[in-house]
Amino acid sequence: MIKVLIVDDEPKLREGLRSFIDWESLGYTVVDTAANGNEALVKFEQYKPDLVLADIRMPGMNGLQLIQKLREIDTDLHILILSGYADFDYAKQAITHRADGYLLKPVDEDELISYLNKIKTEIQSEQVNEQWRNVTKVWTREALILSVLSEPKAEDEDATVLSKKAEELGLLWKHYQVLLISVQSQDETDTKTLTMLKRRLMEAFEDTGRGWVFYMHSQMGVLLKEPLLSVEREAIYKEIESLVIDTGDYFSVALGQKVSTFNEIGQSYSDARELIKLHFFLDNGMILCADSLSSAEHNNEDCVDINAHTFSDQIYYALDIGNQEVMKSLVHRAGQFLVSEGYNEMEIKRRFAEILTSIHGKVLKQSPELQSRSKEYADYLTEIYGVRTIRSLFEKIDFFLLQMMNHLREGGKQREVKIMLDLINRNFGDNLKLETLSSVLNYNSAYLGKLFKNETGEYFNTYLDKVRMEKAKALLEEGFKVYQVAEKVGYTNVDYFHSKFRKYVGTSPSAYRKEVANA
Repeated sequence: MIKVLIVDDEPKLREGLRSFIDWESLGYTVVDTAANGNEALVKFEQYKPDLVLADIRMPGMNGLQLIQKLREIDTDLHILILSGYADFDYAKQAITHRADGYLLKPVDEDELISYLNKIKTEIQSEQVNEQWRNVTKVWTREALILSVLSEPKAEDEDATVLSKKAEELGLLWKHYQVLLISVQSQDETDTKTLTMLKRRLMEAFEDTGRGWVFYMHSQMGVLLKEPLLSVEREAIYKEIESLVIDTGDYFSVALGQKVSTFNEIGQSYSDARELIKLHFFLDNGMILCADSLSSAEHNNEDCVDINAHTFSDQIYYALDIGNQEVMKSLVHRAGQFLVSEGYNEMEIKRRFAEILTSIHGKVLKQSPELQSRSKEYADYLTEIYGVRTIRSLFEKIDFFLLQMMNHLREGGKQREVKIMLDLINRNFGDNLKLETLSSVLNYNSAYLGKLFKNETGEYFNTYLDKVRMEKAKALLEEGFKVYQVAEKVGYTNVDYFHSKFRKYVGTSPSAYRKEVANA
């Protein structure tokens, strides 16, 4: 709605003008009325109307004086003059002050409506032009930023021109800093995501007066008005993350060095671009900055100078004995070694794939039953090439090795129980004890007993007795004497053998022997 302020010293005329025309149907709303020029100035500041209807003759400040003061405040204001009689001189002065029309009292409704329609058309046209001016100004602002970023550092003469342009566009600040956002979209042809992200960044930074957004080399940038403090970086990263997270895309954020002049912003931009290139090595879920490089260099100082091939054996040994902490430490040391040797992202991934393939081969030799999981392991190796940072690479490898360790442990448990079962079936006549087997297999006897029970469903001694009794039955059926059978199945005490046999079979050994013989 176009806002209207009515100014007249006659109350009846003020209220008459407010009520006898359907302002809203014409696209207007009367925000208030004023009885004199001074009151009109106060209400003009309060309501900022688009159109003022003012009587030309009022006590104190007359209509022409009011128009003059209003023009000083707002050069684009629309004004209609009201007068009780035709006065050419007044009309001429009103035109000088760019009044839109001159209406005689009593006001003719059709004439006023005609003026209002004309003014509405002009205001709508002005609004469209203002919108285009704002769009052009924003485009020009981004174009100026891009021109500085894409060209070498300006000479002194050019720098002066740049400063003037920057000042015209509201870009002349005390300091500058470039914040660069690189989004690795899952769909490289997806321009909608970048357009949406740019709009969100503009809302977050431009609308809040913190900086201006630009797009260059497939990356989003923000020219910050105030350099980021260290304590602000985490919050800004989280803010950008919230703008990107629903796209499902991976992103990196880098911060260039602070500079003091507009023509130096290219240096800050270059700093940020170099950091983005190193995102695989530096990205830790925070904004990348010069501090990130220092931290990475410090970490590499701890790297042991050792041939990368030896890591394969060391990691395998840690996996084989089930030492997860040592295994993870070796993976990280291997990564640091490869970085210190100057390997790039793809080379590091390839070397780790070779190490893991070697370890997998050794595991299969030890536990052939794990061959069925080879497809699963192959999928893990493929995923290694898709990770975006070295931190994610370490996490993926740690998970891969942990899965292999768990599978090896499961296979190892089954293997130990198979060994125990084989020993029982082949050596049931010996003095077999769980303690003896635990020392041979290098396990705690209590743990080995629990492992046997979990795998077979029976306690070790119960299973041993069952095997001995079945063998005893077979020997009795062959005609061996009871004491001979007792000795052959591992019982030195015949009475003890009698009690075990009766408990298991339900009859005595001698009775069973007779029963079988008479059958």
